[in-house]
Amino acid sequence: MSDIRVKNFTCSYEQKTIFDNFDVTFEQGKINVILGGSGVGKTTLLNAIAGIKSYEGQIEGCEGGVSYIFQKDRLIPSISVYKNLDLILKGVVKDKAERKRMIEQTAVDLEISDVLKSLPSEISGGQAQRVSMARAFLYPSDVMLLDEPFKALDTALKTRLIKQFAALQEKKNKTVVFVTHAIDECLLLADDYFVFDDAPVKIVLQGKINSKKSERKLTDKALEETRNLLLQAIV
Repeated sequence: MSDIRVKNFTCSYEQKTIFDNFDVTFEQGKINVILGGSGVGKTTLLNAIAGIKSYEGQIEGCEGGVSYIFQKDRLIPSISVYKNLDLILKGVVKDKAERKRMIEQTAVDLEISDVLKSLPSEISGGQAQRVSMARAFLYPSDVMLLDEPFKALDTALKTRLIKQFAALQEKKNKTVVFVTHAIDECLLLADDYFVFDDAPVKIVLQGKINSKKSERKLTDKALEETRNLLLQAIV
């Protein structure tokens, strides 16, 4: 596993240049949070890293595979939660008992053990997003991309999922690139943060949050100072 290095990155959308010789490095094993306005190019960069958007330049550090958590859970509706998770492991983990062990452990970590036999239509939105997170963590990858996965959730559920995600990421040590509009999500999750401005994209603010994620509270003085910096940069 290594840093994700984006070099001389140029990318357009509908004849508009979104990125022009753009450079950024996302540190390995860290949660790297990108903030910026709608349409600034955050998702475009994620899609390029995932290999589903064409571009010019170089993106290095994704050789160990990439998993992606979208705003929608994208579960297969006709099969159970367990089979949705088993499906992404079958090609790489041949032993059925080992797949079962991996799924059950991740289900415990994300509190979805009681819905493994359910169809996606039978579980709540919060549970579906946990399943989507479980699928991404189970997929054999070094890099995880997240595109506003908590956007549709209420505040209490969002805060709980953020804590669960942060704990599991620390355990799995994946390199995370996380896109959001929400400053609170950044404050609770980020090791490193980047604020994008558009036309074409440039980084107007970047920094680190060094406190333990398990101990962070939005009322912490240090986080309040970071919040003010982010608000000024985004405005």
